Amino acid sequence: MTDYSIFEDSQLIHYARQDAQAFEALYLRYLPRLYRYCLHRVGDVHQAEDISAQVFFEVLNGLLNGKFKEDGCFPAWLFTIARRRVIDHYRQPNPEPLKETHPTHLDLPGLTEARDEQRQLSKLISELEDGQQELLRLRFAAEMSFEEIAMLDGRKPAAVKMAIYRTLDQLRARWEKRYGK
Repeated sequence: MTDYSIFEDSQLIHYARQDAQAFEALYLRYLPRLYRYCLHRVGDVHQAEDISAQVFFEVLNGLLNGKFKEDGCFPAWLFTIARRRVIDHYRQPNPEPLKETHPTHLDLPGLTEARDEQRQLSKLISELEDGQQELLRLRFAAEMSFEEIAMLDGRKPAAVKMAIYRTLDQLRARWEKRYGK
C-alpha cells in the first residue's frame, strides 16, 4: 500500500487517474481549504458540504476524462470549478435564507465583544468590491498562495499580492476610522 500523501500534486494527479487511494489523498489534501471557501461563499454548512462534494465529483470526472492538463495548476483548476458551483448555487430558485446560529451556552462578555468585532469586520468586508472579497476568500478561507490565485485570476503573483495587501490596508483604515481601534 502506497502512502500517496507524500507525493506532490503533479504525481498525485497522475496516480489518481488509476488508483482510488491516490484520489483520496488528493481529496484529503484539498477538502479543508475547499470546504472553508464554499462555507464563506454560501454561509450554510450543509450547502457548503453539498457544493464541496459536487466539486470533487466533477474533479474526479475531469481527471478520468483528461480535462485537467498535466502541466496545469491543480488548485487553480479546483477553485475554478468551485466558483462555478457556487454561482450555480445562487442561480437556483428560492435558496434557503441564511440562518444565524446561536450558541446554547451562556454568552460571556468576552465572547460578546469578540462576536461584535467579528460582525463589524464582516460588515466592512461586505462593503468591499466583489473582486476584493473574492481575493480575501481565496487567500484566507481557501489558503491559496499568491501564485495559485494568480493562475486562477489571470494576473501576476506580485499583482495579486499587492491587491490583497491594498485591500487589507483599506480594511484597516476603514476599521480605524469607523471604530477607532
